[in-house]
Amino acid sequence: MRKLACLALAAVLLATSAAAAATGYDLPVTDAPGGVTVRLAVTDMPGIEDWETNEFVKWWEEQTNVDFEFELIPLEGRAEKLGLILASGNYPDAFMSVGLSDAMMTRYGVTEGMFRPLNDLIEEYGVGIKKVFESYPGSEGLITQLDGNIYSLPTVNECYHCTVPEKFWINKAWLENLGLETPTTTDELYEVLKAFKENDANGNGDPDDEIPLTGTYIDGWGSTPDMFLMSAFTFYPLYLDVRQTTGQLAFGLYVEDGEVTVPFYKPEIKDGLKYIAKLYKEGLVYPGTFTQNLNTLTALTESGQVGASPSGYIMFAEMGGEKYREFEALTPIEGPNGFRSQNSYPHDSVGGHYFFVSAESEVAEEAFKAADLLYDFEASMRAYYGVKGVDWDDPDEGAVGINGLPALYKILTPWQETKPQNQHVVQMSITYRDAAFRLGEPSDPSIDLYAPDGLETLLYKVSAEQYRPYATDEKIIPPLKFTDEEVNAMSVIKTELASGIREGMTTFMTGEKDVDTEFDGWVKELQSKGLDTLIGYYQSAYDAQYK
Repeated sequence: MRKLACLALAAVLLATSAAAAATGYDLPVTDAPGGVTVRLAVTDMPGIEDWETNEFVKWWEEQTNVDFEFELIPLEGRAEKLGLILASGNYPDAFMSVGLSDAMMTRYGVTEGMFRPLNDLIEEYGVGIKKVFESYPGSEGLITQLDGNIYSLPTVNECYHCTVPEKFWINKAWLENLGLETPTTTDELYEVLKAFKENDANGNGDPDDEIPLTGTYIDGWGSTPDMFLMSAFTFYPLYLDVRQTTGQLAFGLYVEDGEVTVPFYKPEIKDGLKYIAKLYKEGLVYPGTFTQNLNTLTALTESGQVGASPSGYIMFAEMGGEKYREFEALTPIEGPNGFRSQNSYPHDSVGGHYFFVSAESEVAEEAFKAADLLYDFEASMRAYYGVKGVDWDDPDEGAVGINGLPALYKILTPWQETKPQNQHVVQMSITYRDAAFRLGEPSDPSIDLYAPDGLETLLYKVSAEQYRPYATDEKIIPPLKFTDEEVNAMSVIKTELASGIREGMTTFMTGEKDVDTEFDGWVKELQSKGLDTLIGYYQSAYDAQYK
């Protein structure tokens, strides 16, 4: 029995060493299975039956020879529970996916020194995290705190079509009914919308029930029409959705030639506002756009009344239904001066404090090496999808992915995160899911793009072919770090500005206020409420981190 046990141990070590060699990671972190114990705090998700016996965790332990002992933090009230643990002074070796906020990182990591700086471990042992830095330029700066230290490892989750979510959909059935070409300029769009209104575009015999253009400022996703329309006149990263109150989108902040600015200071914004006011005055923009929610908008679409609407996908119609299939994506249109652009979100793929180590831990090196492995492709697949050969496997020969390139894997069990299961950890770990990972899922080249299972392929195609070519990533301000004092000072300014910007822009778009005579005075009101001071805070933080 002893000889058999030794042979079994040798086999495990050989397999582990082979896996380590294949991936380039410094594994196992200790010679004997279970040779080191790491106490790890995690979120007790309803979709995970048991962290201790989870199939992904067992694989992770086999690869690293680490025995993980889990301290569970309930999902409900997680932030409060985490705060109590950190304040107690009695905490585990490391934490993974526990919902640590930027403010908590600043307090407990930077100010109180409760987390171990990882800079030296990254330099000496980092493999996966260095791949992140190489693949996403600027990501190292994103996770570096104001004191110059890196205290946490991020996750990578790149949604390709989410980088250009403000898409615009036009009713191709209406275009065909009226014999119209797809518009490419603001003038052409005006003529199309006017034709929609005046010529019974839906063909039901009632010439007065068409809504040429609508959207919602209440909910939805990328559903505010002005962002698409204004982008034909000037760069316009302003989201007037009522939910935007604190982030830079609520104020239109962006960077140009190293200087933080806002679209209100560009003369072209007046031309854009006049254009929208013209559409509104002539009944081409539905008045309810500013007050309706997505459910109301969807009801209008399903009743056959909507000619065009913006959103991240055709979320204003029943997916796969008759009305859903009437819409096609409209490429960003060109304004009177030949300008067109597409707002984008290039910095959302990497982030979050997904793994950090207690300053007093005696197994920091082992914990870091184990966490770094999670950026490996197979580790990410197992953490997200489950067991290889059961939940996923290598792709079939000749299979292609959503992006038209060779598929990276095939899915055997539909992914879900609500019903209890013990195969994976429902996004409660670090993963490296870049665009290639997500778009490497097999997709039949002949798939019906307007069927529910064709959505990802549809969004990839329109994003790659129609929207990404016009994205201006370089103008988007990357995530910035501020001190507590700066955050508190800005919160007062942002409260003053957010509603004022939304209300003011709405009155100009609806024609309640005249752009020529009242816009400049309105901008001065914004300045009196602290707009330039807010820009100054962002400029200082940007200069400190990225210049």
